[in-house]
Amino acid sequence: MLPGDEDDQLYPISEVARCFGLSVATLRYYDQLGLLPPAGRRGNVRHYGRRELRRLALIQHLHHGGMLSLADTAAALGERGPDGVLRPPGRAVLTGTIQRIEARMADLQAAQRRLAHLLTCPKNDPVRECTHLRAELDRNVTEALGR
Repeated sequence: MLPGDEDDQLYPISEVARCFGLSVATLRYYDQLGLLPPAGRRGNVRHYGRRELRRLALIQHLHHGGMLSLADTAAALGERGPDGVLRPPGRAVLTGTIQRIEARMADLQAAQRRLAHLLTCPKNDPVRECTHLRAELDRNVTEALGR
């Protein structure tokens, strides 16, 4: 048992949803995916303990921050899919995500450089008249035509 897990208070799904800014349907979906099973049920109402709330905070940290998809979040947590098959190890998911983020960052930096150039271009209408941009567009057209 981890420190903090000894708190045996259980929280109903509606309270957890409200406190974490989620819908009840989202928590049910997380349960359906195997991401966040409740600690127990009282009647038909799911209840969550401290351990589950910490896991929910981790899911939000990984998923809602835009870092990982829900499928990748489940894989990073080492969950089994609905078919019972263990998903790839978390480190592989994290490594792949880092590579995609780095590629996206490179694309964004290139876009930033292009826009910064257009701001400093001496032409009156740099978007339409910039010779540097026009040359780049001509290369793109030639490449697209396969010539």
